[in-house]
Amino acid sequence: MIYLSTPISRLGRQPTVRIANMALRWCERELGVNNRKKYKPVWTVRKGDVPDLCGEYDDEDNEVYVYWDNCDTVRELIQTCIHEWTHQLQPIRTKYFKYPGTYSRNPYERAARYAEKKHTPACWAHIKKHINKNKHGLRNK
Repeated sequence: MIYLSTPISRLGRQPTVRIANMALRWCERELGVNNRKKYKPVWTVRKGDVPDLCGEYDDEDNEVYVYWDNCDTVRELIQTCIHEWTHQLQPIRTKYFKYPGTYSRNPYERAARYAEKKHTPACWAHIKKHINKNKHGLRNK
């Protein structure tokens, strides 16, 4: 069984990437997309190049990046997906950098952290019914 507290290091790449893709599809369906963009967002789930960076949003390309191997647990992986997806919904280009001060006090970062807390339970409820179909956490074929 896979839980929110399950370490990513125990899962490995394939199940972790599957969970991230499920979380991002959930975000697209449940949180929606930013219609001010010229095209729908895309996402990439891959190994991280920078330690301690779990994800980022590229407003130029409208792309969400999730670095699965930098997340410690399934909870952190799902929260990263929700956090970065929230940035996709925000006016990052026009307003994000207008706020002086620290990263943690930026209202867009605060909103993304709030979204993590608010939506993680519902996202996990959707994912766990699919991911825990057998004892290995892999879908039966």
